[in-house]
This record gives sequence, C-alpha cells and structure tokens, in this order.
Amino acid sequence: MIWSGIEIKKDNLISVINNSIQNFGMIKNCEEYVSQCKCKCCKFDNNYIVLYPGEYEETRLNKNHIKIIDDNYYNGKKAICLRPCKEDEFKPLDCRGYPYFPKIDESDNLIILKGSKCPLKDEELANHKKRFFEIWDFFIKNKTIFEWLKKIELIGYEEINL
Repeated sequence: MIWSGIEIKKDNLISVINNSIQNFGMIKNCEEYVSQCKCKCCKFDNNYIVLYPGEYEETRLNKNHIKIIDDNYYNGKKAICLRPCKEDEFKPLDCRGYPYFPKIDESDNLIILKGSKCPLKDEELANHKKRFFEIWDFFIKNKTIFEWLKKIELIGYEEINL
C-alpha cells in the first residue's frame, strides 16, 4: 500500500500512523470549549479508549498518562487516561479521531460512530471530520485493523449518517 508517498508494509502500519499524522486530532474549536466541558472526552466512568493492535507498543512517546485495563482486547488494548495528554505525549488514535470512530458492521460495511460527550457541533467539526475520513479510508484497508474494528465494542457512541 502507498499512502502520502510512503510505502506501508503490514508490520510498520502503526509506526507510520504514530509518526506521520501527529497533527491529526488537534481540533481548533476544542480550545474554546475546554473551560465549559472540562475535557469530558478524557474522563472515564464505565467507558474506555481502545488501542489498536500494536499501537501502544510502537510508540516511543511518553505514555505514563495511559492506564491499561485490558492488555489483550482482540490483540489491541483497552485503557483509560489518568489525565489529558500533553502535546509531546502519546495520543491514541481513538483520542485523535474523537468524537468519531470507524466501525465495521456484520456485513463488512463501514459505519461511523460519534461519541456523545463532545459538545462541538457538526459545523465546528467539519475539518476534523474530513481529515478523519481521509485517514480511515486508507487505514481500514489493512486486514488486521479491518478485522479488529469488526470485533470491538464502544460505550457512549451513536451511529451517524454519512
């Protein structure tokens, strides 16, 4: 597979994700809402974040703010954040894409879920949503990720119309 001029091999997919799309997940409008929502997306009651297969192991960034709660969730992991991540720390793909998440249904169709904790309106998320689709349109072509997205379950998300 080729993406943005980079040849992607099965064994280095997560490394490419972690190193080439670092700005993905920086939502400009988030800064305006932090005082109101107090980073709801980084607070966990009965929910969790999911870490893609190999994602946690591949990063060289500080991940002390991540607590693993299931070390083998269909070859990925379940985790919670102990605090919001800092700019120079590991930010999981689940968090980078939030409030959106790709899911593969039982008929192998891509559906998009939206997290219910995010106070931003669709028009405020337009650029982020566009980037999300560009990235996931490519990465779900990876068989490991595709199969993993079929198995996992998320809490606090609703399916949205494409």
